[in-house]
Amino acid sequence: MAQILKFPSKKIEPVTIRSRLKHRISVEILDDVRPRRTRWIVQFEIQEAAGYDALKGFKDAAVAVGYRHRFWVSGTHPLRQFLAETAGLVATGKVALWVDGVRVQPRIKRSA
Repeated sequence: MAQILKFPSKKIEPVTIRSRLKHRISVEILDDVRPRRTRWIVQFEIQEAAGYDALKGFKDAAVAVGYRHRFWVSGTHPLRQFLAETAGLVATGKVALWVDGVRVQPRIKRSA
């Protein structure tokens, strides 16, 4: 007779995004292998969501010393779009995100 193994399930709470005029986002690059490439990808998504003014201070030297970049996004739709575009980086552990002071938990990345 076979024994059925039970593994503990980890239910990750999704981030609740409230409708607001502005949202505060913090980004930290955790990638040790290619931090410049990861910063460039995140930089592109930041400028799409919040504009070029939000990139002030987000440089390679700042990322190398562990700088956590903070910026504002106006509206809920650009925030949801930003989170959707960076979800892969969060799931692989290359980027840490905080929205309005709450850390975005990564969804488990599954491969087929």
